[in-house]
Amino acid sequence: MQEKPYKPYKINKILSKISSERGFGAENKVNEVLEEMKNDGEIVTFYKTDKRSDKYHGIDFMIITINGDKIPIQVKSSLRNVQAHLKKFPNVPAIVIEQSEYPESIKNKIRSLINNEE
Repeated sequence: MQEKPYKPYKINKILSKISSERGFGAENKVNEVLEEMKNDGEIVTFYKTDKRSDKYHGIDFMIITINGDKIPIQVKSSLRNVQAHLKKFPNVPAIVIEQSEYPESIKNKIRSLINNEE
């Protein structure tokens, strides 16, 4: 039986899909936490940005704080991706969300960003 030739483009495609799914999962967790923070009165509101818009490059969410500040954040699923993001968008803070991370831990990361920006 002859082995099939190695096809790196298929492996790269699979790895890219896994990375995208992890990223979407992290963004969904942050979305849920921000909704809780809004309902609890910790923030006024937030919105998920349109990635296709030039206006929001490097920003996943915009948070509106109690004192009216707008705080952009980028959500990443690994520290390596944060480092790449910060090289490209140094003025947009990023947070790393692990797959097993609890909502309270995510809230604390967001609170820390808000406190650093105010």
